[in-house]
Amino acid sequence: MRRLFVFLQLLGVVGSATMGESFAQRKSVSEANGIYLTLDDFIHHRLTNGFSNNTKGYHLRIPRMTHMKLITPDSTYNYSLEDVFGYREDGVDWCYKGGYLLEILGYEATSPFHNEGLWLFSRHDWSDTGSSHTYFFSKTFEDKLIWFTLKKIKKAYEQDQAFLNLLKLVKKNRLLDNSSNTSEPLILEIFSAAHKLHFHSQLLPSHTPRRAQ
Repeated sequence: MRRLFVFLQLLGVVGSATMGESFAQRKSVSEANGIYLTLDDFIHHRLTNGFSNNTKGYHLRIPRMTHMKLITPDSTYNYSLEDVFGYREDGVDWCYKGGYLLEILGYEATSPFHNEGLWLFSRHDWSDTGSSHTYFFSKTFEDKLIWFTLKKIKKAYEQDQAFLNLLKLVKKNRLLDNSSNTSEPLILEIFSAAHKLHFHSQLLPSHTPRRAQ
């Protein structure tokens, strides 16, 4: 890991600004709960009916996977997750995509238009024996979900040689671990470094990484 950190320093990603910009998900939204009506709302951290935890009279309920209810002191709002981008609950961002309810672990985009980048998602799977996570990625939010494996990452980004070269410096079972530098999944930090983006430390939802295959 020190080898990667030194490499990031040489690129100017760690500890200094660089050309380009990172659009990785930041946990700077003041409200811990609310609705993202559109992708643009999510990118710019605009919550509809946002509220902090334990705010009197406000509640967020998800009675079914694709429908949710937001209760305020004055009104009750019903939303279909197929019609809005997603929602934030207790500081964690979620969306309904590809038939799954997914936690958004973070993203990096190489331009303000979000037409190319790396998005990471986690599906929470519950059973009688406990819970587990299945991880997915896509190059843009609109793209089809791809099951997260190192082989599929390499295939999807086969033209991105800078990214692939950096991936070689990290063991595949560490790619979903949170970075000690930025607290985001390490693969997002690697993507930032490959494209010389400037990112900031951020607190992403804690999760138990599923090893890349």
